Amino acid sequence: MRVSPLPLLTLLVACGGSDGPAGTSNTPQEPAGNPVAAATIQVQDNFYSPSTVLISAGGTVTWTWAGDNHSVTPDGSPTFTGVALRNAPFTLGPVVFALAGTYSFHCTAHGVPGTYGGGTMTGAVFVR
Repeated sequence: MRVSPLPLLTLLVACGGSDGPAGTSNTPQEPAGNPVAAATIQVQDNFYSPSTVLISAGGTVTWTWAGDNHSVTPDGSPTFTGVALRNAPFTLGPVVFALAGTYSFHCTAHGVPGTYGGGTMTGAVFVR
């Protein structure tokens, strides 16, 4: 019996290529608007809300847990001090971001490092 490679090719094309799960990107999207001095990110069940924030250099971000068994784990450079898996109620911060850059992070239990969107538990702090 001979199997045609066409179904496999169709499957690869339908899944969106090699950037990760369909609808994901390896680049976080900077929020529109002007930077703020302080932002709060809720750590929900399997997502951050909002997943990205835009703050000014010297500004702060506070993460507050509303869900259980989640972390804030920095990815790459620049970096900041995150926290291991925690349960609600818990608060991380305020964390001061003194230097401009994009600080990405994920949950060790529910996120895929370096992959944004697509239902994965990832996020980024943009400092301008």
